Amino acid sequence: MESHILSRRIRRGAAVLTAAVAAVALVGCSSEAAPTAEPTTAPTEAPAAGVDPFAPEQKDITVAGYPQNAFASVPVAMLNGIAEEYGISVELQPAENAPAMLAQVVSGAVPIGAINGFFSIPAAIEGADVRIIGEVLRGTKGTQTVEVLDESIKSPKDLAGKRVGVVGLLSGHQARIMTAVAADGGDAASIEFVNLPWAEMVPNLQNGTVDAISVTSNFQDAARELGTHQVIDLAIEEGLWPEFPDAQWLANGAWVDANPNTVAAFQCAVVLKGAELANTDQAAYEAGLEFFGYTPESIAKDVHPNLPAANEPATIIADMMYDLGWIDEPFDIAAITVPLPDNC
Repeated sequence: MESHILSRRIRRGAAVLTAAVAAVALVGCSSEAAPTAEPTTAPTEAPAAGVDPFAPEQKDITVAGYPQNAFASVPVAMLNGIAEEYGISVELQPAENAPAMLAQVVSGAVPIGAINGFFSIPAAIEGADVRIIGEVLRGTKGTQTVEVLDESIKSPKDLAGKRVGVVGLLSGHQARIMTAVAADGGDAASIEFVNLPWAEMVPNLQNGTVDAISVTSNFQDAARELGTHQVIDLAIEEGLWPEFPDAQWLANGAWVDANPNTVAAFQCAVVLKGAELANTDQAAYEAGLEFFGYTPESIAKDVHPNLPAANEPATIIADMMYDLGWIDEPFDIAAITVPLPDNC
Protein backbone atom coordinates (compact mmCIF):
# COMPACT_ATOMS: atom_id res chain seq x y z
CA MET A 1 0.00 0.00 0.00
CA GLU A 2 2.77 2.44 0.91
CA SER A 3 4.42 2.05 -2.50
CA HIS A 4 1.14 2.90 -4.25
CA ILE A 5 0.72 5.99 -2.07
CA LEU A 6 4.28 7.01 -2.88
CA SER A 7 3.64 6.50 -6.59
CA ARG A 8 0.49 8.62 -6.56
CA ARG A 9 2.18 11.42 -4.65
CA ILE A 10 5.10 11.53 -7.02
CA ARG A 11 2.86 11.41 -10.09
CA ARG A 12 0.98 14.46 -8.84
CA GLY A 13 4.30 16.28 -8.44
CA ALA A 14 5.45 15.12 -11.85
CA ALA A 15 2.24 16.39 -13.40
CA VAL A 16 2.95 19.84 -11.98
CA LEU A 17 6.47 19.81 -13.41
CA THR A 18 5.48 18.58 -16.86
CA ALA A 19 2.59 21.02 -17.07
CA ALA A 20 5.00 23.86 -16.36
CA VAL A 21 7.37 22.57 -19.02
CA ALA A 22 4.52 22.34 -21.50
CA ALA A 23 3.57 25.93 -20.77
CA VAL A 24 7.12 27.08 -21.43
CA ALA A 25 7.16 25.04 -24.64
CA LEU A 26 3.98 26.71 -25.85
CA VAL A 27 5.50 30.11 -25.17
CA GLY A 28 8.51 29.04 -27.22
CA CYS A 29 6.11 28.19 -30.06
CA SER A 30 5.29 31.85 -30.45
CA SER A 31 8.86 32.69 -31.40
CA GLU A 32 11.07 31.47 -34.20
CA ALA A 33 13.82 30.57 -31.75
CA ALA A 34 12.25 27.56 -30.11
CA PRO A 35 9.24 25.91 -31.76
CA THR A 36 8.00 22.72 -30.15
CA ALA A 37 7.65 19.38 -31.83
CA GLU A 38 5.63 16.24 -31.42
CA PRO A 39 7.07 13.88 -28.76
CA THR A 40 10.00 11.97 -30.23
CA THR A 41 9.29 8.26 -30.59
CA ALA A 42 12.22 7.09 -32.70
CA PRO A 43 15.96 7.35 -32.04
CA THR A 44 17.59 10.53 -33.33
CA GLU A 45 19.50 9.85 -36.52
CA ALA A 46 23.25 10.29 -36.66
CA PRO A 47 24.46 13.74 -37.79
CA ALA A 48 23.94 14.29 -41.50
CA ALA A 49 26.83 13.63 -43.80
CA GLY A 50 28.91 16.72 -44.34
CA VAL A 51 28.45 18.19 -40.87
CA ASP A 52 31.65 20.13 -40.26
CA PRO A 53 32.68 20.99 -36.68
CA PHE A 54 35.28 23.40 -38.10
CA ALA A 55 32.65 25.56 -39.82
CA PRO A 56 30.14 26.53 -37.11
CA GLU A 57 27.11 28.58 -38.13
CA GLN A 58 27.35 30.50 -34.84
CA LYS A 59 30.61 31.55 -33.23
CA ASP A 60 29.50 32.59 -29.74
CA ILE A 61 27.71 30.02 -27.59
CA THR A 62 26.22 30.66 -24.16
CA VAL A 63 25.56 27.61 -22.00
CA ALA A 64 23.75 27.54 -18.67
CA GLY A 65 25.48 25.66 -15.86
CA TYR A 66 27.25 25.95 -12.54
CA PRO A 67 30.74 27.42 -11.96
CA GLN A 68 31.84 24.19 -10.31
CA ASN A 69 34.44 21.50 -10.95
CA ALA A 70 32.04 19.36 -12.97
CA PHE A 71 32.00 22.10 -15.63
CA ALA A 72 35.76 22.48 -15.91
CA SER A 73 35.59 21.29 -19.52
CA VAL A 74 34.22 24.71 -20.53
CA PRO A 75 37.07 26.95 -19.26
CA VAL A 76 39.62 24.26 -20.13
CA ALA A 77 38.41 24.32 -23.75
CA MET A 78 38.55 28.12 -23.78
CA LEU A 79 41.85 28.66 -21.95
CA ASN A 80 43.76 26.11 -24.00
CA GLY A 81 42.69 27.17 -27.48
CA ILE A 82 40.51 24.12 -28.09
CA ALA A 83 37.32 26.11 -28.66
CA GLU A 84 39.23 28.52 -30.90
CA GLU A 85 40.39 25.56 -32.98
CA TYR A 86 36.75 24.97 -33.89
CA GLY A 87 35.95 28.65 -34.38
CA ILE A 88 33.73 29.04 -31.35
CA SER A 89 33.71 30.85 -28.01
CA VAL A 90 31.81 29.27 -25.12
CA GLU A 91 30.57 31.24 -22.12
CA LEU A 92 29.11 29.56 -19.06
CA GLN A 93 26.16 31.48 -17.66
CA PRO A 94 25.64 30.67 -13.96
CA ALA A 95 22.23 29.12 -13.30
CA GLU A 96 20.09 28.76 -10.20
CA ASN A 97 18.98 25.16 -10.73
CA ALA A 98 18.02 22.58 -13.34
CA PRO A 99 14.33 23.59 -13.69
CA ALA A 100 15.39 27.18 -14.39
CA MET A 101 17.86 25.98 -17.03
CA LEU A 102 15.22 23.73 -18.58
CA ALA A 103 12.87 26.69 -18.97
CA GLN A 104 15.66 28.70 -20.60
CA VAL A 105 16.52 25.93 -23.05
CA VAL A 106 12.91 25.12 -24.00
CA SER A 107 12.09 28.81 -24.52
CA GLY A 108 15.28 29.44 -26.50
CA ALA A 109 16.67 31.97 -24.00
CA VAL A 110 19.89 29.90 -24.05
CA PRO A 111 20.62 27.17 -26.60
CA ILE A 112 22.28 24.71 -24.19
CA GLY A 113 21.95 23.95 -20.48
CA ALA A 114 23.29 21.34 -18.05
CA ILE A 115 20.18 19.25 -17.39
CA ASN A 116 19.98 15.52 -16.80
CA GLY A 117 17.35 13.01 -17.84
CA PHE A 118 15.23 13.51 -14.73
CA PHE A 119 14.18 16.83 -16.26
CA SER A 120 14.72 16.29 -20.00
CA ILE A 121 12.59 13.15 -20.13
CA PRO A 122 9.39 14.76 -18.73
CA ALA A 123 9.99 17.73 -21.03
CA ALA A 124 10.26 15.46 -24.07
CA ILE A 125 7.18 13.48 -23.02
CA GLU A 126 5.23 16.74 -22.86
CA GLY A 127 6.29 17.59 -26.41
CA ALA A 128 9.23 19.94 -25.86
CA ASP A 129 11.78 19.67 -28.66
CA VAL A 130 14.99 19.03 -26.72
CA ARG A 131 18.12 17.02 -27.53
CA ILE A 132 20.94 15.64 -25.42
CA ILE A 133 24.23 16.53 -27.11
CA GLY A 134 26.78 15.41 -24.51
CA GLU A 135 27.47 14.32 -20.96
CA VAL A 136 28.82 16.74 -18.36
CA LEU A 137 29.79 14.34 -15.60
CA ARG A 138 29.10 10.95 -14.13
CA GLY A 139 28.86 10.04 -10.48
CA THR A 140 32.23 10.11 -8.76
CA LYS A 141 32.46 8.61 -5.31
CA GLY A 142 32.67 11.28 -2.64
CA THR A 143 31.82 14.23 -4.88
CA GLN A 144 28.05 14.45 -4.28
CA THR A 145 26.74 13.61 -0.85
CA VAL A 146 23.85 14.13 1.54
CA GLU A 147 25.18 15.96 4.60
CA VAL A 148 23.59 16.40 8.05
CA LEU A 149 24.45 18.07 11.35
CA ASP A 150 22.02 16.05 13.48
CA GLU A 151 23.98 13.23 15.12
CA SER A 152 20.79 11.14 15.42
CA ILE A 153 20.69 10.82 11.62
CA LYS A 154 23.09 7.96 11.10
CA SER A 155 21.81 6.20 7.98
CA PRO A 156 19.43 6.85 5.06
CA LYS A 157 16.33 5.52 6.87
CA ASP A 158 16.79 8.23 9.53
CA LEU A 159 15.89 10.84 6.90
CA ALA A 160 12.26 9.68 7.06
CA GLY A 161 10.06 12.53 8.24
CA LYS A 162 12.88 15.06 7.75
CA ARG A 163 13.24 18.09 5.46
CA VAL A 164 15.90 17.62 2.80
CA GLY A 165 17.29 20.34 0.53
CA VAL A 166 17.81 19.41 -3.13
CA VAL A 167 18.59 21.44 -6.25
CA GLY A 168 15.35 20.86 -8.14
CA LEU A 169 12.35 18.85 -7.03
CA LEU A 170 11.88 15.50 -8.76
CA SER A 171 15.58 15.63 -9.55
CA GLY A 172 18.20 12.92 -9.73
CA HIS A 173 19.25 13.78 -6.18
CA GLN A 174 15.70 13.34 -4.91
CA ALA A 175 15.29 10.06 -6.79
CA ARG A 176 18.45 8.59 -5.31
CA ILE A 177 17.68 9.80 -1.80
CA MET A 178 14.22 8.19 -1.94
CA THR A 179 15.67 4.99 -3.36
CA ALA A 180 18.35 4.80 -0.64
CA VAL A 181 15.92 5.56 2.19
CA ALA A 182 13.43 2.92 1.01
CA ALA A 183 16.20 0.33 0.58
CA ASP A 184 17.36 1.07 4.14
CA GLY A 185 13.89 0.40 5.52
CA GLY A 186 12.75 4.02 5.86
CA ASP A 187 9.53 5.71 4.73
CA ALA A 188 10.68 7.63 1.66
CA ALA A 189 7.22 9.14 1.15
CA SER A 190 7.46 10.95 4.49
CA ILE A 191 10.46 13.06 3.44
CA GLU A 192 9.73 16.71 2.70
CA PHE A 193 11.98 17.85 -0.13
CA VAL A 194 12.84 21.55 -0.35
CA ASN A 195 14.06 23.14 -3.58
CA LEU A 196 17.16 25.23 -2.81
CA PRO A 197 19.83 26.87 -4.98
CA TRP A 198 23.36 25.67 -4.27
CA ALA A 199 24.31 28.86 -2.46
CA GLU A 200 21.40 28.52 -0.02
CA MET A 201 22.07 24.91 0.99
CA VAL A 202 24.53 25.46 3.84
CA PRO A 203 22.78 28.52 5.36
CA ASN A 204 19.47 26.64 5.46
CA LEU A 205 21.09 23.64 7.12
CA GLN A 206 22.87 25.87 9.61
CA ASN A 207 19.70 27.70 10.67
CA GLY A 208 17.67 24.51 10.90
CA THR A 209 15.29 25.21 8.01
CA VAL A 210 16.26 21.80 6.60
CA ASP A 211 17.67 18.70 8.28
CA ALA A 212 19.85 17.53 5.40
CA ILE A 213 21.27 18.88 2.14
CA SER A 214 22.56 17.31 -1.06
CA VAL A 215 25.78 19.12 -1.96
CA THR A 216 28.85 18.95 -4.13
CA SER A 217 32.12 20.77 -4.79
CA ASN A 218 32.78 23.92 -2.73
CA PHE A 219 29.31 23.70 -1.14
CA GLN A 220 30.24 20.31 0.24
CA ASP A 221 33.41 21.85 1.67
CA ALA A 222 31.38 24.64 3.28
CA ALA A 223 29.00 22.13 4.83
CA ARG A 224 31.79 20.07 6.33
CA GLU A 225 33.36 23.17 7.82
CA LEU A 226 30.21 23.29 9.97
CA GLY A 227 30.91 19.75 11.17
CA THR A 228 28.46 17.80 9.02
CA HIS A 229 28.67 14.10 8.34
CA GLN A 230 27.64 12.11 5.27
CA VAL A 231 24.64 9.77 5.23
CA ILE A 232 24.38 9.02 1.48
CA ASP A 233 26.91 9.08 -1.35
CA LEU A 234 24.94 10.04 -4.47
CA ALA A 235 27.57 8.69 -6.84
CA ILE A 236 27.31 4.92 -6.56
CA GLU A 237 25.45 2.92 -3.93
CA GLU A 238 26.10 -0.81 -4.22
CA GLY A 239 23.01 -2.67 -5.39
CA LEU A 240 20.90 0.48 -5.80
CA TRP A 241 22.14 2.33 -8.88
CA PRO A 242 25.17 2.13 -11.20
CA GLU A 243 27.24 4.96 -12.59
CA PHE A 244 25.21 7.27 -14.82
CA PRO A 245 25.30 10.90 -15.99
CA ASP A 246 24.60 13.35 -13.18
CA ALA A 247 24.37 16.12 -15.76
CA GLN A 248 24.04 16.25 -19.53
CA TRP A 249 24.19 19.06 -22.07
CA LEU A 250 20.58 19.54 -23.19
CA ALA A 251 19.97 21.71 -26.26
CA ASN A 252 16.98 23.40 -27.85
CA GLY A 253 15.91 21.16 -30.73
CA ALA A 254 15.19 23.96 -33.20
CA TRP A 255 18.62 25.44 -32.49
CA VAL A 256 20.24 22.03 -33.03
CA ASP A 257 18.52 21.62 -36.40
CA ALA A 258 19.47 25.15 -37.49
CA ASN A 259 23.11 24.87 -36.36
CA PRO A 260 24.38 21.32 -36.91
CA ASN A 261 27.99 22.44 -37.40
CA THR A 262 27.88 24.54 -34.22
CA VAL A 263 26.56 21.56 -32.28
CA ALA A 264 29.37 19.40 -33.65
CA ALA A 265 31.94 22.10 -32.79
CA PHE A 266 30.66 22.26 -29.20
CA GLN A 267 30.68 18.48 -28.92
CA CYS A 268 34.27 18.29 -30.20
CA ALA A 269 35.62 21.22 -28.19
CA VAL A 270 33.83 20.85 -24.84
CA VAL A 271 32.24 17.40 -24.59
CA LEU A 272 35.25 15.53 -25.99
CA LYS A 273 38.53 17.45 -26.01
CA GLY A 274 37.79 19.85 -23.13
CA ALA A 275 36.76 16.97 -20.88
CA GLU A 276 39.70 14.82 -21.98
CA LEU A 277 42.23 17.54 -21.17
CA ALA A 278 40.56 18.29 -17.83
CA ASN A 279 40.79 14.58 -17.01
CA THR A 280 44.41 14.09 -18.03
CA ASP A 281 46.12 17.43 -17.30
CA GLN A 282 45.83 18.44 -13.65
CA ALA A 283 47.33 21.88 -14.29
CA ALA A 284 44.77 22.61 -17.00
CA TYR A 285 41.99 21.34 -14.75
CA GLU A 286 43.10 23.51 -11.81
CA ALA A 287 43.35 26.53 -14.10
CA GLY A 288 39.72 25.90 -14.97
CA LEU A 289 38.84 25.87 -11.26
CA GLU A 290 40.71 29.14 -10.77
CA PHE A 291 38.68 30.61 -13.64
CA PHE A 292 35.57 29.74 -11.64
CA GLY A 293 36.96 31.52 -8.57
CA TYR A 294 38.24 28.54 -6.60
CA THR A 295 40.82 29.46 -3.96
CA PRO A 296 44.06 27.51 -3.46
CA GLU A 297 42.47 26.02 -0.34
CA SER A 298 39.36 24.83 -2.17
CA ILE A 299 41.47 23.44 -5.00
CA ALA A 300 43.52 21.47 -2.48
CA LYS A 301 40.31 19.91 -1.09
CA ASP A 302 38.81 19.26 -4.51
CA VAL A 303 37.89 15.72 -5.59
CA HIS A 304 38.34 15.45 -9.35
CA PRO A 305 34.99 14.51 -10.92
CA ASN A 306 34.47 11.95 -13.64
CA LEU A 307 34.16 13.96 -16.87
CA PRO A 308 33.33 11.15 -19.27
CA ALA A 309 33.91 12.72 -22.75
CA ALA A 310 30.90 10.74 -23.95
CA ASN A 311 27.22 10.88 -24.83
CA GLU A 312 25.78 7.47 -24.09
CA PRO A 313 21.99 7.21 -23.62
CA ALA A 314 21.42 6.80 -19.87
CA THR A 315 18.73 4.12 -19.71
CA ILE A 316 19.03 3.89 -15.92
CA ILE A 317 17.51 7.36 -15.49
CA ALA A 318 14.30 6.50 -17.34
CA ASP A 319 14.14 3.14 -15.55
CA MET A 320 14.47 4.79 -12.13
CA MET A 321 11.79 7.36 -12.97
CA TYR A 322 9.42 4.63 -14.14
CA ASP A 323 10.05 2.54 -11.02
CA LEU A 324 9.32 5.57 -8.81
CA GLY A 325 6.13 6.30 -10.73
CA TRP A 326 7.39 9.66 -12.01
CA ILE A 327 6.55 8.67 -15.59
CA ASP A 328 3.72 6.39 -16.66
CA GLU A 329 5.52 4.47 -19.40
CA PRO A 330 9.12 3.43 -20.14
CA PHE A 331 11.05 5.98 -22.20
CA ASP A 332 13.88 5.43 -24.66
CA ILE A 333 16.28 8.30 -23.95
CA ALA A 334 18.20 7.41 -27.10
CA ALA A 335 15.27 9.04 -28.92
CA ILE A 336 16.50 12.50 -27.92
CA THR A 337 20.26 11.80 -27.91
CA VAL A 338 22.45 13.29 -30.66
CA PRO A 339 25.51 11.08 -31.29
CA LEU A 340 28.95 12.63 -31.05
CA PRO A 341 30.67 13.46 -34.33
CA ASP A 342 33.46 11.24 -35.59
CA ASN A 343 35.34 13.97 -37.46
CA CYS A 344 36.71 16.10 -34.63
